[in-house]
Amino acid sequence: MWTLPVPALSARTVYLTCISKSRPKAMTRLMALEEEVVNAADRFETAAAAATLHTLADLRAKPADKTDRAELKKNYTQRMSRKGNPGRDEYDKLKAAAPLGRCPLCGHRDVETLDHQLPKTAYPLLSVVPFNLVPACRSCNTVKGETVPTSAVEQTLHPYFDDVGKEKWLFARVHEVAPAAVEFYVNPPSAWDTVLTARVHGHFRTFELASLYGSQAAREMSSLRYVLKRKAPSVVGDYLRDEAAGLAEEDPNLWRAAMYQALADSSWYINGGFALE
Repeated sequence: MWTLPVPALSARTVYLTCISKSRPKAMTRLMALEEEVVNAADRFETAAAAATLHTLADLRAKPADKTDRAELKKNYTQRMSRKGNPGRDEYDKLKAAAPLGRCPLCGHRDVETLDHQLPKTAYPLLSVVPFNLVPACRSCNTVKGETVPTSAVEQTLHPYFDDVGKEKWLFARVHEVAPAAVEFYVNPPSAWDTVLTARVHGHFRTFELASLYGSQAAREMSSLRYVLKRKAPSVVGDYLRDEAAGLAEEDPNLWRAAMYQALADSSWYINGGFALE
């Protein structure tokens, strides 16, 4: 998971921009909801920073009016994400915040959309709140779906408020049977509290990262086999360790860094396992 800076966009400004060209009846409804949206945004920011989004369950019932809820959801689907509409500039700014256009939820695929940390269907007041909108690939957005945390440990990592990139928690192990393969797993530092540890494990499961990284590793190892065959046996281990170290400098939790470290730690792989098919 990649950390992103908290958006500099104001929840009130984004909301008013989105509704600025609404039809008169919708405008009347939406203007009456302005303060309720801003208050919900403030509560969300506080709860997200404390990893307590589950405490916002009461917002699921607000507003009670079905037409109001529908209009709030339209703020995102029709007035923000749709090209040519008032909030599209803010939508594009949020998408562009991901470095290299990479999805911060999986750290691998390209950003294609925005994911609601708390879904807009359940939390219409948060439909266009910037802190609730995370740039994401379509796969991560789809896999997460309408998931709502009911406890602290069920909350997936939030790129704006959770920074877990400084310490290594992603590892891999080699299956020492031809053809070689690696399996990815989570092993957070022992100093982490139980809630954060559970959330990292949950994030890894929710976004199916073991499967994603495993398939990508299989492709890379297929090409790597031919690279290593051209090297003297005595330098294979050093080559793998150098690759692992270089990648870990960028981010210790890159799947490629974990893969190369696992390969470097496997004497079976170094001593010819890489060449077996």
